[in-house]
Amino acid sequence: MAGKADRAAEFVELRSPEQRLPAVCERIAFHYERGATVLVFAPGAADAQALDDLLWTFRQNAFIPHVRLEKAEEPLIEPVVIFSDVPGDLDADVLLLLVSAEALPDWFSRFPCVCDLAPVYDEKLREAARRRYAACREAGYRMRFVKP
Repeated sequence: MAGKADRAAEFVELRSPEQRLPAVCERIAFHYERGATVLVFAPGAADAQALDDLLWTFRQNAFIPHVRLEKAEEPLIEPVVIFSDVPGDLDADVLLLLVSAEALPDWFSRFPCVCDLAPVYDEKLREAARRRYAACREAGYRMRFVKP
């Protein structure tokens, strides 16, 4: 695990619900192109499938190797893994949260980089994102706000 000084959290500004999956794909691509491994927490089956489908087509002439954990074969070699439950002992450079929960999952702080969404178009979702932002800051992450 990275030392506290090495940990970073990114919050991606979303100005509309339609930006959500494309912005997630862009963050996955950003980290993948820099050689990072990425775990994507998509607790809803519909979100996990929609993201899986979009990663095949969101950029022309570019492919990001990815797999849904429940369909993965051992050994796990894909640099991007989409999962819907607790990650167990899976490790990665980046944890990307495709969820607008009130609180971060208990296990978030074991990852050196956390990427979350900040939906500014809805007050209730914005307040939940602010609480997650505060939790990351309290856990010792360097904070970064990203505009897609």
